[in-house]
Amino acid sequence: MSLRLATAVLAAAIASAPALACEGPTVLFQDNFQAANPDWYGGLSVSGGHASLSAAAGQLSFAFYGGKTIDSGDACVDVIGPPNLKNVSEARAGIMFGFTDVGNYYAFLVTEDGEASVLGVHNGASLSPVVIRPAPLLKRGANVSNSLRVTWKGSSVATFINNQPFISFTLHYIFKNSFIGLFGSNDDPAPTIFLFDTLKVTNVP
Repeated sequence: MSLRLATAVLAAAIASAPALACEGPTVLFQDNFQAANPDWYGGLSVSGGHASLSAAAGQLSFAFYGGKTIDSGDACVDVIGPPNLKNVSEARAGIMFGFTDVGNYYAFLVTEDGEASVLGVHNGASLSPVVIRPAPLLKRGANVSNSLRVTWKGSSVATFINNQPFISFTLHYIFKNSFIGLFGSNDDPAPTIFLFDTLKVTNVP
């Protein structure tokens, strides 16, 4: 699927997109994806007010915003279910936080068939702070928008889906000088494009 087609699909879905709900009074970072920002690093593309990550079959794709370290925050983004997946449970996308390098980060991810998880990597070793599980709060389907939110401070993390609490957990390790980002993991047998709308980060309320 071309980026132009993906953008058109997202434009059709965006009218029903949920509103972001980051609640802190101080905005630490916000990107409405109206233009490319040189402080993004990784595979992020921007077009028509939306962002995308492309991932080949069996690959992951991510991008982080390197213009500001954020070690405590309240982040939210709208994630659009990719179209044309052969196996909807095998592609996950969402918010990456605590990123310091490719061997150290956390990511709050959802699938378009209604499941969610939090994965982590520490010194290159995989962590599973929240194993994949059904998330009834998710709206299912291709081209459907869901609002993800994660708050983290110290070792405490809380996740939300469409403005409702999902699950809270304790970090395996405390990170410093870390970055926020977007993440997609594609175990589907075909390439896919993960779509996002408006990333916002505030302080923790």
